[in-house]
Amino acid sequence: MTTTQNTQDTQDTQDTASPGAATLFERIGGRAGLERIVPDVVQLHLENPVCGERFRAAKKSPDELTRLAIEFFATGLSGLATYDGLSMPEAHTGMGVTDADYVAVLDDILAALQLHGIGQQEQAELLYIAYGMKSEIIGR
Repeated sequence: MTTTQNTQDTQDTQDTASPGAATLFERIGGRAGLERIVPDVVQLHLENPVCGERFRAAKKSPDELTRLAIEFFATGLSGLATYDGLSMPEAHTGMGVTDADYVAVLDDILAALQLHGIGQQEQAELLYIAYGMKSEIIGR
């Protein structure tokens, strides 16, 4: 699934919600929410014993990884095209990401969401979206 497909899937889900219902992007605090949450996600990735070495060895700095992740999620959740990075397959080609790495990353995302008081429903929706990208990342 590509970022465009993820954006469309998110918009389709939002469009079927009851009229006037807040979108997932709005419920997590919009861009400001992402700017609070994502730095903690990246820090957790860097410290994670399963996937941390992969993030510490990244070609991009932690600040750049944070910026790109904020833009990626803002694009996917809001539908506004602000992400200028590589596609998920392009970004992960040659990395050999394993199932264990992927689960560790998802665990870090959930931990950061909980740290910031994001509700269970929003956590479940974000996990669903993130899990949907698995085939674009694992084993590339």
